[in-house]
Amino acid sequence: MAQTHNEILQEKVSTISNLPTLPQIASRLLTTINDPATSANDVAFLVSQDMSLSAKVLRLANSAFYGIPRSITSITQAVVILGMKVINTIVLSLTVFDMFPQDKNARLFNREAFWRHCLGCALISRMLADTMKSFVIFDSEEAFGAGLLHDIGKVVMEQYFHDDFHKALIHARENNISFYDAEAETLGYTHADIARWLTEDWNLPQELRLPIIHHHNPSECREYFDIVCLCHYADWLCYQAEIVIDDSYAAPALDEESVNTLTIDPHQIERIRESIDAELQKMSVFFDLASGK
Repeated sequence: MAQTHNEILQEKVSTISNLPTLPQIASRLLTTINDPATSANDVAFLVSQDMSLSAKVLRLANSAFYGIPRSITSITQAVVILGMKVINTIVLSLTVFDMFPQDKNARLFNREAFWRHCLGCALISRMLADTMKSFVIFDSEEAFGAGLLHDIGKVVMEQYFHDDFHKALIHARENNISFYDAEAETLGYTHADIARWLTEDWNLPQELRLPIIHHHNPSECREYFDIVCLCHYADWLCYQAEIVIDDSYAAPALDEESVNTLTIDPHQIERIRESIDAELQKMSVFFDLASGK
């Protein structure tokens, strides 16, 4: 009797015993950031427990991306000026970068292009969210975090399911189909399935977790539907802007019906397209940190 989709995935997952867990500081920050009793001092104290992390947070806080006109010299100051949710986004970004360091020997998977695509998706997600503030239930930082992590299953696969990952990648290239379709055809599971299992272990909030799991099939998710659709659309826009991991296979399909529920003004989309290159330039420190510089 043929194995079911879930049985195939479970068999794969059971062979891996050392998948990374979210570091304690990031995990604690995720659980406390929305607590009304949490203060700026509480967040600063938590982040300051890790000196290396603190230095990187200050490096990002003073970058062109956040555009603060004066120098930020302490974590407490960073929390007060940027806000707790921005600091949460920065910490989550930095910890994920550290969990999956650059592999200089990778043959078929360009890790720099991977992070550029993820950061591009995060940026476009935030820009889309900023155009929709009057009628959506999520904020720009949630959108940024969802965009950043949307493809995390790919880097997990490349690192831990290496042969399967390359099999799907070669199939996508040879048949000019999307990597997502190639995974489904050759493996019986996808990077979104791996992300489902991984993020369960990380205890991510649903507004981050569900876009990661459903960014290729938003119509199959009704909870947090707006942010799932937004992440899906941002990912597709990345491909349209050629912010891709690999240009030798097809872009994923756009679920137009789901995207239409966002009712985004086409003029806003055009403005995002026109400004994306300049905004990506401001994220150079993110790229450096993702590359271990």
